Amino acid sequence: MARNTRRAFTLIELLVVIAIIAILAAILFPVFAQARASARQTSCLSNVKQYALGTLMYSEDYDEQIPLTDNNGSSLYGCCAGGGTTCYPDWGTPGTDPNEPDAMFTGVIFPYVKNHDIQYCPEIGKTNWPSAIGNPYITSFPYVPQLDQRGIYQGCFSQMAVNMLLTEFGPGGDWSGCGNGTGFKSNDAAQSSWARPAELILLTADSTWGEGVNGDPSPELGVGNMAVWPAYDNNSANCTNWGGYPINYYPGWTYYVHKATQRVGLFNNPANTEFDLGINSGFANIAFCDGHAKAMRFNSLEQCAYSTTGAVWTYPYWDPRY
Repeated sequence: MARNTRRAFTLIELLVVIAIIAILAAILFPVFAQARASARQTSCLSNVKQYALGTLMYSEDYDEQIPLTDNNGSSLYGCCAGGGTTCYPDWGTPGTDPNEPDAMFTGVIFPYVKNHDIQYCPEIGKTNWPSAIGNPYITSFPYVPQLDQRGIYQGCFSQMAVNMLLTEFGPGGDWSGCGNGTGFKSNDAAQSSWARPAELILLTADSTWGEGVNGDPSPELGVGNMAVWPAYDNNSANCTNWGGYPINYYPGWTYYVHKATQRVGLFNNPANTEFDLGINSGFANIAFCDGHAKAMRFNSLEQCAYSTTGAVWTYPYWDPRY
């Protein structure tokens, strides 16, 4: 009778195979994660480009003017479009009336894109509105499901955020009509006033309401800021402090989340008076006023530089005048 000469794997051989598989997994899993992150960034870049094209379509229908930030008025700043002192939704104040009209920048652009999903960045994820609304770090208003379903919260706290310098908060903003029923306006919202549309930021796909420290849950919950402005620090001290915050304390709320080393902000001294841009360590997806889009880093997008044409210090990617 023939003898069975087949030999089983030894323990050493099995351990070697397992070790090789473990090494390959350790090498490949991060690569797969990076590939997925790159796919999410590409999807986010596509979203902001589509939204920019929708914004430019809107402007063609309205004398080449893009919407104001608080286009229905501002309760926060005491300037309602039809007079009075209460007008909701407002930037960061959504109200509680289930029949509140669609408004705010993203609210009036929505008919041109007709898709709420492209207002979200896949890397950040959809906003957890039931947890965000009513949180004292975000808004004291109670959560109303109907406003969630209609996209009112998204309008007030959108991750898709407009360059504030192109709205009523920019250099050409005129608030003199407040209180007499005529509201506010902005010359900077007109395409004809944009000196360099191919280099002027229109939208960011990634914004954050807060920095995520000292109890603020904004980055974790995916709450956006709906409008962004250039950050102000010691390196930009020659330029206007558009946000009004102290030097080295807060960013301009563009969220550089793609390939970031940190998802929250970090303070770089014990007194918490100098802000280290932990949430700004990666890339943000930016759409420009000519409709093209690309990913940019903080130090590139938010630089303060001297304009030889205007003979002033300014933010080249943000200021529509130079």
